[in-house]
Amino acid sequence: MTDSRRVAVATFGRSDFSILRPLCRLLDADPGFESGLWVGGAHFEDVSGRTVADIEASGLSIWARIDGGTYERSPRATVEMMATQMRGFGAVAAGQEDTGVQTTGPRPDLLLVLGDRFEAVAAGLAMVPMGVPVGHISGGSITEGAIDDVFRHCLTKIAAVHFCDLPRFAQRIQHMGEPTDRIFTTGALGLDACVNADVRDFDAFAAHHGFTGLRPGFVLATLHPESRHPEVTRPMAEGMAAALGDSGRQVVYTYPNADPGSDSVIDVIETAAASPERYCVRGFGSDWFPTAMAHAGLMVGNSSGGIIEAASFGLPVIDIGERQKGRDHGPNVIHCNRDRTAILEAINTATDPDFEPFAAAPNIYGDGRGAERVMAALRSLDWSAIAAPKRFADPEPGFLGSLMEL
Repeated sequence: MTDSRRVAVATFGRSDFSILRPLCRLLDADPGFESGLWVGGAHFEDVSGRTVADIEASGLSIWARIDGGTYERSPRATVEMMATQMRGFGAVAAGQEDTGVQTTGPRPDLLLVLGDRFEAVAAGLAMVPMGVPVGHISGGSITEGAIDDVFRHCLTKIAAVHFCDLPRFAQRIQHMGEPTDRIFTTGALGLDACVNADVRDFDAFAAHHGFTGLRPGFVLATLHPESRHPEVTRPMAEGMAAALGDSGRQVVYTYPNADPGSDSVIDVIETAAASPERYCVRGFGSDWFPTAMAHAGLMVGNSSGGIIEAASFGLPVIDIGERQKGRDHGPNVIHCNRDRTAILEAINTATDPDFEPFAAAPNIYGDGRGAERVMAALRSLDWSAIAAPKRFADPEPGFLGSLMEL
């Protein structure tokens, strides 16, 4: 590659930025690439902490800002948000100003999009008529209990190139008709910041967050709405809070994401956090999340952090309900129903001294070098090919993805 390639990285909230930041730093340091962030979605939301400030503090280049316009948590508001984001990302790709949009960077040769957020699929769809190829990170997984499952698979069909977590996911992407020379198995990028993190001591962690009286071994609890079954979200949150109260353990709650129904989760956990030995924080971000997991004794809820990152810390996880149904996981994860009794029984199982053999098992999602593998794949790309329309490819028997060697 003789000329530098322009790569934009889309981010929509604190969770995806913490995953993408190691890759952004590698792109920024590589003379073969020009890179910058397209910042949209919940980064501009006050309830989520207006996390665009975290991106500004990172020192990474921001090429575009796309304000979401509305941040209500309802299905109708989600549709409106998607429409606003699609229009905004389209304006960015065209190099034009629009309401709530600021563009300072160049038109990219590739837009990298992570995962399955509704803002992500809106951004990806906007690139199709604009002729900007999309690279999709972490496709091919399954989360049957969330509408994100549909968004993730939509992004797979939009994308020109794929960077997936596991060989099994690469195979699923191939079964969707994607050409095998565009599918790379890299491991989960979420592990990069965790495995390589500088874990801080417990006293510094507790003091920074104002957790007076907190002790190591606490429960880290994060519950997101089940967007396919919105009616279960509040009773599920109430069941979790009640079971955690019954357990007698200290609990640190973190806010849910911006899915419809998250307001009811916030209401429940803030009420619970008013009790002794209960704490609540909007989010730890990539700076403190690894430290939180390192000092916790158990994770409870239904977040992807429990499925993917927790195993790297030897941390047992209670996965509640169906949001993560169908997702591959290690032996540290215990699934349970949404009710108070089932959750408490799972907590008792996970904290039993006999539930220890999993700690030596490697994390099935990788070794913390996913960003390096994505970079290796980007360097190997035929850029003229990904700019051209892709063909629908019939499945090849035995395909498991092109594992990028380092």
